[in-house]
Amino acid sequence: PSSNPTLGGMASTGGSGLSTLKYGTTKENVRSMTVVTPDGEIIRTRAEVRKSSTGYELNALYLGAEGTLGVIVELVVKIVPLPKRRCGAIVRFPTVGAAGKTVAEATAANLSTLLRCELMNDEGIKVTNVVFQTSLPCVPTLFLEFVGNRQGEMEEDWESFLRIAKSNGSASHDFASNGEELDELWDARRGCYLGAMRYRGLEAGTNAKESVYVGDVCVPASKLSACIAATELEFKKARFPCVICAHIADGNFHCLIPFQEHERAALLALEDKVIGNAIAMGGSASGEHGVGIGKQKYIIMEHGVAHVDIQRRIKRALDPLNIMNPGKIISWDPSEAELARPRLSNL
Repeated sequence: PSSNPTLGGMASTGGSGLSTLKYGTTKENVRSMTVVTPDGEIIRTRAEVRKSSTGYELNALYLGAEGTLGVIVELVVKIVPLPKRRCGAIVRFPTVGAAGKTVAEATAANLSTLLRCELMNDEGIKVTNVVFQTSLPCVPTLFLEFVGNRQGEMEEDWESFLRIAKSNGSASHDFASNGEELDELWDARRGCYLGAMRYRGLEAGTNAKESVYVGDVCVPASKLSACIAATELEFKKARFPCVICAHIADGNFHCLIPFQEHERAALLALEDKVIGNAIAMGGSASGEHGVGIGKQKYIIMEHGVAHVDIQRRIKRALDPLNIMNPGKIISWDPSEAELARPRLSNL
């Protein structure tokens, strides 16, 4: 990932990144962990073997727990051979829907060398042009990377992808046959956050940098285009620039919204709408960044009171003194939002 995280941090938040399409998330790549528990015991979550069926899966318990159940001090991770060759492309589309349909069809085609498939919306491209003085067409754009040991195999997958893209209305693309050329094509995708931070200041001639809200919802891939369109509409109605960078093959997207402090309340009201809409589509409030404090109310919407209460019981059982990252993910006592929601047994 572009943010240069630590392995332990990725494990603790259940994070992932641009290569999830091919290699999976962090949770799928950690074989075993050593954890220090709240009472000072040192445990190994599981044997360092591919298969183990000896009780509860403690890896799943600690991965994504954000330090609330113990401290991860050692990781055993899967490794894969580094591919010898890279190539890729950027492919432009008339709409986000056309891009989404292309990715769904390409995923079904099982293009084995496709490593990364990222989407930037038209406003994201516009921001890139202003901040980095580029002249990219302001349309929804897919950024692709293929990896492998044989150039022919990668280019065959690229040609298959291109045929699908053209059938869905793509009229232009740029192809990079090697890694050096590819890195130049990908510069726009890597600059999303910095671009959002500087965009309005450059537009206004002040060069001021702004705070940036980062969304992280994840929805079923079949709902991604509709969810992105609804998100763009909400922010545009409120006159916020809406830069969207999406791990589109995973159904996960980040909306990057520059704001000033006096706009915070309006922004948080929009966050309620955007996350509520994603959950209504069968999605999640966070695909990879975690819950912390800010998304606690949304996990109640996503999972329901009974589910959250089970998580609370686990926390209380393993950390009865509440010394491990207290207040994160789940409140120690039921929140007002939980108490206000009916349980199934009360219906």
